[in-house]
Order: sequence, then structure tokens, then C-alpha cells
Amino acid sequence: MSEERKRDWSALVSGYLDSELEADERREFEERLTIDPELARELEATKATKGVTETMKLKEFPDEVWEHYWDGTYNRLERRVGWLVFSLGAAVLLAGGLYELAVALLRDSADPWWVRVGIAAVVVGLAVLFVSVVRERLFTWRRDPYREVER
Repeated sequence: MSEERKRDWSALVSGYLDSELEADERREFEERLTIDPELARELEATKATKGVTETMKLKEFPDEVWEHYWDGTYNRLERRVGWLVFSLGAAVLLAGGLYELAVALLRDSADPWWVRVGIAAVVVGLAVLFVSVVRERLFTWRRDPYREVER
């Protein structure tokens, strides 16, 4: 294959439109345009797209929109931090309580070990389920789009 066929001319279209090609590349590209109608169509399509995108403008929002945007952002951030701290506190209390329960069951109880392990498992399971259900209810209630609709 010749060098002419190997070259990807369509990769140079944007560079040509933006005047970023070297003089030699630009001349070769323009020569190629005269013999390759598909490349010429691609150049015209890219030129039209560039023309459209250059005329686009971002919509300016009123200041009130930005004020409410930042209020909402800060509220979401505060709530996430609040949930993180709450979850951490609940985990510490749960771990401490479980530790004290384990110490009490293992040290002071006359019950067999399997009874103590079973009681500890039930308490841990209930605590985890309770926290899970409360958290799910709160999150579901907050995100329920129909919570204000009377049923």
C-alpha cells in the first residue's frame, strides 16, 4: 500500500478547520480534498457542526437559582455527615454493649457456653435488624415522591 492510502485523512479534518496543520500537511490535505469526495463531505459536515456549536451559548441562571443550589448542596452534605456520625456512634454503642454483654455472659453466668453464645447472637441480630429497619424507613420516607398524597 502506498503512503497515500495508509494515511487517515479524516483525522486531520478538525486540524484543518482550526488552522493547526503545518503548511505541508495543509497543502497535502487540500490536494486530497480534490480527489476524495467523501473527505470533502466530511469536511463540510464538520464545518457545519462547528458553526452550530460556535453559536451556542450557555443559559444564564438567575441568582436565586444558584442560591438555592448551594443551599441544597450544603444540606445534602450536612445530612451525609450527620448520618455518618450517627452511624459511627450507633456502631460504637452497639460494640460496647455487645462487649459488656459478652463479658457478663462469659464471666458471671452459670449457663452452658452454647446458651450464652445463642443469647449473644439473638441480641446482636436484633440490634442489627433494628438499626437496618429504622434507617430504611427514614431513607424511604425522605425519598417517597407520594408521601404528601392522601391515600
